[in-house]
Amino acid sequence: MLNSNAVKPTTEYQKNPNPQGKGVVPVLRDWATMQLGTSIVKAPDTLLRDYCISSLVLAANFGFKPVVGKTYFLYARESDWMMSLIAPHEWGAREPGAFLSCCRLRTDMTWEIDTDRERKADELALERAQAFVRGFVDALAEQGAIDQHLPFYVKELPYYQRLLATALAASLQRSMPASGVDVRALLGRAGQWLLSVEE
Repeated sequence: MLNSNAVKPTTEYQKNPNPQGKGVVPVLRDWATMQLGTSIVKAPDTLLRDYCISSLVLAANFGFKPVVGKTYFLYARESDWMMSLIAPHEWGAREPGAFLSCCRLRTDMTWEIDTDRERKADELALERAQAFVRGFVDALAEQGAIDQHLPFYVKELPYYQRLLATALAASLQRSMPASGVDVRALLGRAGQWLLSVEE
């Protein structure tokens, strides 16, 4: 006769405690794919523009691992941004928001944006992008130096955005002029070029 306290074999499905496989090995693998391909010292204006545009893209919601050189699509939604694998013409009537531009991850882990040749950026998306840039400039103006506030680890960000922000910070640190960047002087010269999101 079996003891009622004995462990009974079960055929029930047991849940995987780590279904996404986000252990140390996958994190290291993902981090290895986000290492800098090239790193050159950039002019302060270029460095600031790359930082701003990359911050805009990384502020977007997305749940996939971006690949260097692949084209993605940036949309302004009602209260946030979204980066998608789906082009505006592929959505049909269900477009998720106002289209801003195509974007691509460069080998130096900064992002570039450009307009879709077949479709212009939506006015609402441009206004939201310019508001983002003004906020970015205002936040930088309060800092003394860019290198002291780079996003090396932002725990509030989702997984891929956090990895990409850390890679961006490493890239910007390596491409910064040896003398550093005087933020206030740079912002004083930046003028309208930074506020025009389209290149």
